[in-house]
Amino acid sequence: MKEVPVIVSVLLSLSVVQGANILGIWFHGGRSHHILGEILFKELARRGHNVTMASPFPLKEAFPNYTDIYLSGILEDQESRSKIFMEMKEGGFSKTLEVMPALIKSQTEITLANKEMKRLINSGTKFDVIIMDWFLNLAILYFGKLWRAPIIPVASFGTVDIGTVFTGNPEEPSYIPRFGVDLPQNMSFQQRVFNAFLFLVSKVIIGNYIAYHQNLIKKHFNDTMTEEEMSDTIALILSNAHYSFESPRPYVPNIIPIGGFHIPTSENMPKKFQDFLDSADNGAIFFSLGSNVKSTTLPAKTLQDILKVFSNLPYKIIFKWEDEDIKDRPKNVLISKWCPQNAILAHNNVKLFISHGGLLSTIEAIYHAVPVLGIPIFGDQKINIPSAVKKGYAVQLNLEELNEKTFSNAINELIDNPRYKDKVEKLSFLLKDQPLPPMDTAVFWVEHVIRHKGGFHLKNYGIRLPWYQYYMVDVIFFLTSIIFSILAFTYIIIRKMITIFRNKSDINGQNGKVKIN
Repeated sequence: MKEVPVIVSVLLSLSVVQGANILGIWFHGGRSHHILGEILFKELARRGHNVTMASPFPLKEAFPNYTDIYLSGILEDQESRSKIFMEMKEGGFSKTLEVMPALIKSQTEITLANKEMKRLINSGTKFDVIIMDWFLNLAILYFGKLWRAPIIPVASFGTVDIGTVFTGNPEEPSYIPRFGVDLPQNMSFQQRVFNAFLFLVSKVIIGNYIAYHQNLIKKHFNDTMTEEEMSDTIALILSNAHYSFESPRPYVPNIIPIGGFHIPTSENMPKKFQDFLDSADNGAIFFSLGSNVKSTTLPAKTLQDILKVFSNLPYKIIFKWEDEDIKDRPKNVLISKWCPQNAILAHNNVKLFISHGGLLSTIEAIYHAVPVLGIPIFGDQKINIPSAVKKGYAVQLNLEELNEKTFSNAINELIDNPRYKDKVEKLSFLLKDQPLPPMDTAVFWVEHVIRHKGGFHLKNYGIRLPWYQYYMVDVIFFLTSIIFSILAFTYIIIRKMITIFRNKSDINGQNGKVKIN
């Protein structure tokens, strides 16, 4: 009979989350970003929740308990978007800092002004929780205030700086590299100075960004939202992070690492890919530059060198190519506008992944233990690939350095040298060695927030402290003042005592002289 209360308690807790209404906002135009939201929301729908997804990527086939809201205007000029990303490659990290926030600001405005979103707001629909793609889109937090619902951001890039602002997560520049820079944890003095400088600069940039999105809220809703209100709206952050592919770091209770949660344990592959890979007796290579940069935008000479190298290899090649065909395509190359990347990497015959180095691609390569030839184009790719090189499972080849010789040498090195495969197999074991599958962890915490109507019990008070209290500047100043005062007082006393003794010595000396006379 002792088990009865426990069973009743479990059933009651389950009933709280059955059929919860969940809203998702995933407006980023990158398909790779949307994949995370789509996979998570399908799993929530399978578990009986009613999910509504606002995004530029509606499902092609109906899915039970899953409703789409199409965000028009974001994907209409995909060619221009691809050119923008190539501009970021040419301009380096400084160009990325200029272009990417502007692109996200534009997409945020489109989302806030979307007619379907306004219709949803006016419909009176209530949501138990809102899950959003966490990518420089702070104005979206207002929907939490509007619907009085807790928000769970999903940080597709891992634990980025702006997430720590709203959670109080430790971000000490002494050993935690700033997002967007390739620094080790055991930094030299010069590297720590540089990292500390970036830490201060990021605070200024984030402050300006918060102010900009507060103005967007004022513009579209004629309301205000303070930084404290933004923080209160966030129940917890699901971070696409894991120590197998990023530097280990501490986490507060309301940041939950779920790196690799988007990877299914099994996945069916279309027959043309399955047959092609099954027939690759010598092995296969997969080439993809992701969803934001089209392979069709590669320079003509670069493409020519790539195809020439492919034609001389004994392996079969799957090439993600966004056109009907390639001129002079080698017989061992299969092209496709869309490729089931995860299923391809899971195939035993795949020996190498030639990738742009996006985070999802990097995680999938580690999970399936496939060495990587990285051709980073822009953004975090220029951090992910150098990190993969340091971890020992990748070789980096910048686009401007790619020619027939360098490309061929890199491929042969990665396939013929077993150390790359050995390294990635060890990392794969680390990524898979978790107490729960990452997807189960993600769903548990979503339902946890629903059950407890928010995540205030998970927040640490550090987020409420002003910077001088958080970093103990006032305490250090106080203790330093006391120590200085004690030292100063001791110094004065000693000086005084020395002066007294000297005066007595002088008097005694003078008295001695008088007696002698």
